[in-house]
Order: sequence, then C-alpha cells, then structure tokens
Amino acid sequence: MVPPQNHLPTLPPAAKVTLRPGTRLIGAAAVLMLLGLPAFREPAWGWVVIALAVGLAVIAFRDGQMAAAAVAGIRVRRRLPGVVGRGLGFPSTLLVEHDHPAPLSGAVRDCHPPMCEPEWHVATFGPSGGVPARLQFDLDCRIPCRGRHTFGPVWVRVVGPAGLMEAQRSCDCPGTIQVLPETFASREELVKETGASLLLLERTLRARELGAGTEFVSLLPFRDGDDPRRIDWRATARHRAPVIRRFQIERHRDVIIAIDRGRLMGAATDTGSKLDCTVDSALNLARVVLHSGDRCGLMAFDNRVRGYLAPMAGPSALSRLVETAADLACDFHETDFLCLFTEMQRRLTKRCLLVVLTDIGDMEASRTQATALARLARRHLVLLAAVRTPLLGRVIRTPADDLAEGARQAVALNLLRDRGRTLAALARDGIRVLDVEPGQLTLPLINRFIELRGRDLL
Repeated sequence: MVPPQNHLPTLPPAAKVTLRPGTRLIGAAAVLMLLGLPAFREPAWGWVVIALAVGLAVIAFRDGQMAAAAVAGIRVRRRLPGVVGRGLGFPSTLLVEHDHPAPLSGAVRDCHPPMCEPEWHVATFGPSGGVPARLQFDLDCRIPCRGRHTFGPVWVRVVGPAGLMEAQRSCDCPGTIQVLPETFASREELVKETGASLLLLERTLRARELGAGTEFVSLLPFRDGDDPRRIDWRATARHRAPVIRRFQIERHRDVIIAIDRGRLMGAATDTGSKLDCTVDSALNLARVVLHSGDRCGLMAFDNRVRGYLAPMAGPSALSRLVETAADLACDFHETDFLCLFTEMQRRLTKRCLLVVLTDIGDMEASRTQATALARLARRHLVLLAAVRTPLLGRVIRTPADDLAEGARQAVALNLLRDRGRTLAALARDGIRVLDVEPGQLTLPLINRFIELRGRDLL
C-alpha cells in the first residue's frame, strides 16, 4: 500500500487575498440608509449619518486589514490514502493551523475531483483560543471512477474581529489519490486467490502435462530406448560417447494483454465504461497468468501505442501491472491495429499469447483490424476478446413506436450484422474469438486462457 500523503501548502509570499463585506457590514449599511431618510427633511441629520458612515468605513477598513493578516498566516495540510478501492469510502482530512494571537472564525472550502462524492466540502470554525490553533476536519469520500484523481485547492475565509469584513484566499494544497478496482486496492487482495477460476487453474496445473516439450533442460548419456533424433553431436564428440538433449514442456510462457483505449471503448455500461470493464478483466487475467507461473505484460493503444510493459513474473509483477492499468483512460481516438502489429513485431521475437481486449467498429475499420490481427496470428497465438456495446442490444429489444425508432433499430441491426461477419472472418484466419458483454468478460476470458494453456498451444 502507498503510505498516506501529507501535502504542505506551497503558497507564494505574495498570495492574493480577496476582501468582501461581511454580513454585519451589509446590515449596518442598510441601517444607515434607513437613518438617512429623515435627512431629506432635516439637513442637519444628514451630517450625523455621514459621520456614522465615515466611522463605519474606518472600522471596516481596519477590520479588513486584520482579517487579511489573519488569513495570510493560515497553513493547510491534507491527508489522503495513497490507494483506495473504486466506490469504497475513504477518509479525507484537512489540518488548519494558524499563529494568530486572537481567536479566529471563518470557513474552509475544499475542492474535490469531478467524480468524487461529495463534490465539495465546506466546514466552518468559530473562535478558538490557544496559540497556535489547530483544527482538523474529517470527511468520508467516495470515488466510483478508476484512475488518478487530484484534490484541491483549498479556499480559506476568515471573518474580521468586528465581523464587518471577510478575507479569503486559496491554499495550493493538492492531493493525489489512485483509485483501483476493488479487489486490487490492498496488498492483501493482491495475494488472495479468488473463486472457482483459480481453483480450476490449480486443477489444470496439477494435471500431468503431456507432450515431448521444447524447453531444454540438460544433457544426459544415451540409453536404450532414447530417441536418436535428440542426440547432441557436439557433446557426443567431446565426451566420445552418445549424449542426448533432455527437454520439458515450456512452463514460463509470455502473455501480452493489449487493451484498446480508443473511441469505441468509451461507451457507457451498467458498471462504468467498456474500458473500465476491460481493465478489471485484464487485471484478473494477469493475476491468473502470474499465478500459473507464466510471464505477463501489458500494452495500451488507440491510434498509437500509449504504453508498454514487458512480460515479467515474480511477486512485484502484479503490483506494477495494476499501477500501469489503473490510469488508463479513453481519449476517443480511432483505433489503429497496424500500430499494434508494428509494435509487437518490433518488441517481441518470441512466440507469445496476445490477448486483445477491444471492440469491432464499421466494416472499413474492421478490414484493417482483421488484416493486422491475421498477420499477428502467423507468429503469435492471438485471442481477441470483442466487448459488445450494450446500447445496441437495448435498441433492438425496445419496441419501435415510430419511424425514428425503427430507423435506429435498422442501424443497430446493420452494425451487429457487420460485427458478426468480421468476427467470423477473424475466426477463419486462426484467431481465437471471444464475444461477450462487458460485465461478463472476466470468467470467459480466464477460462479461455486456461483452455489454451492446458492444450499447450504455445
């Protein structure tokens, strides 16, 4: 877990302080206006009102100076957890300190990220004795959207001693928090086995692996019954006796999870966007891959490759994968599979399992996708997980009450027909295809990986 963050304010010396009239000054001005009404009949009374107004202005000016000096000396710190789970509550704490000798009263307003609940927090404080004063404001927040979110700034308002003027300024007190899927928000959850999918994987791994194998293990003397085709002639010449190579089935395979963050992945679902669902499924698949002893990498792309994490194994691999995938966001670019093909050809010289999490668009874009994936399938084992758009299904299932609804259904049916033809063509080209709803992607994806691994297709 990332330790809680204590952010000190970085306010410049010449911070801008804004003054505004307080409620008492507004009330006093209203009273003076009422007192000034008799001056239309008694001019002498007007001089009294003017004297009172001048005195009030002098007092308000002095009150504003004291309020400005007090608000300039306030320090604000923020405490936030480094990592939280998506949709789970977490504490947000503001520490307000000042060295002003007199008691202060005012309010603190914290600006939260757009997706945070609540959207802002206003806390008031009254006169408090003691030097220095230290106030703490706690609030329970919740962010239902994955990614990095920034809190701040903090606005502080102080009321003058006479209550006539108020001074406020902003404290540059940022705080960044990383929101992860619920099961990946803590170290305990990262190492915990989840559900029947992992139990199924355990049964697969415990099963006897068949096949001659391709991974070199050692050299052994030739014995009766050994395959003569495995004789190492160089070692035989050195030892002056037949020596064979011993192989085993390769255990440490490379798996690359390619996540599409293009335009189509920004469509909304019941549990966030399609990209949110694919990130959750990708991280769960990565946990299963690492648990099986294989190496797992990650790639994010749209019209170009946005990030790449080479295949790796070990205890820290899942944490790095989670940190990398947690910040992925949809930028609504058109997806280009040619850049994926180019990057894979440049970076990977070894055959691997490429899991592509994406969706299929129009026919023209689908032809480009099919061409690039078919070229990748000649060298790598490609599994395409096509995430459906739930809106198309809802449009088709909705009764058409007018011509506009009928036209929408016709467009949706045409898109689904083209999508089905593209997936069928990809399957004929040797690409493993998985066509599922966004919210139901995780288990079919894990089961397909277990199936491919059990058949030793790599």
